[in-house]
Amino acid sequence: MRASSVRDILLAHAIETAAPNEALPTAARCDAITQETLHAMGTPTASAPNHAQFQEFLGQRARRIIQASQLPDELRQVWKHAPGMARWVPLAVLLGALVIGFCMHRFTDPHRVDLLAPSLLGIVLWNVLVYLWMLGAWVHGLLRRTPAAARVLESASGGAEATQPAAGWRGKLRARLPVPGGSGLRKLVLAYERNWWQVSRRTRHAQWLMWLHVGAAFMAVGALASLWTTGLTNAYQVGWESTFLSAGQVQSVLNLMFAPVRWVTGAGAWTLAEIQALQGWVSHMAASGATLPGPKPVDVDVGRHWVLAYTGLLGLIVIAPRLALALYQGVRAGWLARHMQLPLTQPYFQKLQRDLGGLAVTLHVLPYSFEINAVRRDGLQHYIAAQYGAGAHLVIEPALAYGAKLPSAASVAGKGEDAAAVLLINMAATPEAEIHGELLQAARERWGSHAAVWLWTQDFAERNTGAPRRVQERRDLWSEFVRGAGLTATWVPQ
Repeated sequence: MRASSVRDILLAHAIETAAPNEALPTAARCDAITQETLHAMGTPTASAPNHAQFQEFLGQRARRIIQASQLPDELRQVWKHAPGMARWVPLAVLLGALVIGFCMHRFTDPHRVDLLAPSLLGIVLWNVLVYLWMLGAWVHGLLRRTPAAARVLESASGGAEATQPAAGWRGKLRARLPVPGGSGLRKLVLAYERNWWQVSRRTRHAQWLMWLHVGAAFMAVGALASLWTTGLTNAYQVGWESTFLSAGQVQSVLNLMFAPVRWVTGAGAWTLAEIQALQGWVSHMAASGATLPGPKPVDVDVGRHWVLAYTGLLGLIVIAPRLALALYQGVRAGWLARHMQLPLTQPYFQKLQRDLGGLAVTLHVLPYSFEINAVRRDGLQHYIAAQYGAGAHLVIEPALAYGAKLPSAASVAGKGEDAAAVLLINMAATPEAEIHGELLQAARERWGSHAAVWLWTQDFAERNTGAPRRVQERRDLWSEFVRGAGLTATWVPQ
């Protein structure tokens, strides 16, 4: 789904979940808009609407809801220009990297071509280490790939959590700006921004990686710019000096570092005599026949030779790979911006999916360490009907014994887009890392983004009717415990 459509849907979600406000359409008006959208779209082409039809329905309905809202201009500006990377950031990255690279060489080796130049070799070594780290991270991700935790859109009428500003300095700055219409609209815009930052996280991450790669390439370009511009008006002194390295060791280091350049150009490795001839500082005049102590270089263009060698090295090791990685991340960011994903298993979207084509979501509830009697079943049925609509279908799976492992994936449904697997735990139990922690981790690995954890609150609340503080403490304990496992707790009944 394209980013523009996602922003519309997220704003419509914030409008519908916000507290009643004269600037916002009522629940009845939103229901009427749903019917208007269904009438405008006509009968689905298939007996069950497909994913593309559902996305089109969500987008059209969201635009109608936004049109029916009397939102202030400040809020509409936030919607039209969703939080993200500021326009000046790419230019700042490019100019900053170029200046840093230029100054690194300019200040360290202004009139010399040091064979062991820290400013040039440092850029190469730093980039090689970055490549190795990227390779290690990629291999680690392949070996320990786990499904991403389910994203949960925040309600604009929620508690303190929904009133927190979006992550980052821009969200904190915007949180200080006045929003006309009171705290209701303020919560709406903050919930919208937080949900947008959550849904667009992968796209934003790819954009940052793209500009970081471009910045690394431009740092090398800046160093080469200093190297070449200085050589236009100065005769470079060429050589090396070291307290700890011998000529043989320097020969090994340079042949290893410049191996890619020699492989591309077909040049041979440097001999020990060539390296020894450059020990100390040798000027162009010395290379042309001036009397200087020590061995003389054979190549009269020794300065230009090493400038070209370092240009090839930075071009092959830094500039070309970094620009290729930047191109990959740019293509990836564009693809992600056109294929954003919404948490369609949430009740908000499940109700709309049912409205679209009479689709009924199937919830497969797996109780853990307690039985579902008639009273509990009725409570679940009422909760599901209120949250997912009357068409939702409840399937109670066999209860798991205390300490038992999750059943195989084949024995628990919830594999289709119209079904969801739910792990139901009694809040009366005290969370244990060895038991419940392993259970939650297994659920996250098994079901991924379709996983849901429900906490049954009725039993514990009835036993502690005179101690509301104890009930709240138990809720907080379980909420933090489930969040630590990368999942989100849902209280049933609320």
